[in-house]
Amino acid sequence: AELAALVPQGWEERPDGAVFWLPEGAEAEPAVAAALARLAALGRLSVRREDADWRETWRRFHVPHVVGRVRVRPPWYPPADGYVDVVVEAAMAFGTGGHASTRQCLAALQALPPGSLLDVGTGSGVVALAALRLGFAPVWAVDVDPVAVQGAARNAARNGLQPTLLLGDATDPGFPLPATDVVVANIALRPILRLAARWAPAAGGQAPPRPRHLLLAGLLVSQGDEALAAFPGYRLAGREVDGEWLLLHLEEAS
Repeated sequence: AELAALVPQGWEERPDGAVFWLPEGAEAEPAVAAALARLAALGRLSVRREDADWRETWRRFHVPHVVGRVRVRPPWYPPADGYVDVVVEAAMAFGTGGHASTRQCLAALQALPPGSLLDVGTGSGVVALAALRLGFAPVWAVDVDPVAVQGAARNAARNGLQPTLLLGDATDPGFPLPATDVVVANIALRPILRLAARWAPAAGGQAPPRPRHLLLAGLLVSQGDEALAAFPGYRLAGREVDGEWLLLHLEEAS
């Protein structure tokens, strides 16, 4: 989980662990090097240099993923009848539809009535684009990474969809949050806690309008109680676990 957050460019979960593709030189980054050292200390790390072009290697592992009615596919696969079709090329941004937290978000969306939606930490744009396909509108998508926002824009064009893409930190008190019915935050515990503070009344100020539904993902199972406690005024409407990953569906208490 730690390495996936640091280097989300190309990786695949497998039953016996995970395979990562790191751009040349990424292992020298201090945070990445520290994560690799911790894995090596557990005796669970092996390294192999790929001679083939990294992007071509990654294409072999970027395959369609089906979650309920939604099928997320790379552009080199054809559509399949009977599914909500979402075309995504992750490139250098997180989100092929294969990670557990992304699957949890896609599944949870299909259980909600369509409305306006904000996707926090959009990555490749997969959740925002699936939301539009499922009838949610308008849809905003925000990310702190300009490469992710650019990639999400390309994926939106591939699908003929038009989410409003925003570059910035939604957890920053100065960042304007749109008023929406649903907020999806597939990030991590610490930014989720900062996001919770956005809807807390501030002295001398006014909090943004609160969404009716919150889908909080990117959490570990052990972090659920802390995340839930950060959102007073919301009740737990659903809890989905996939391995070590947890999604909380919170609904505004009436």
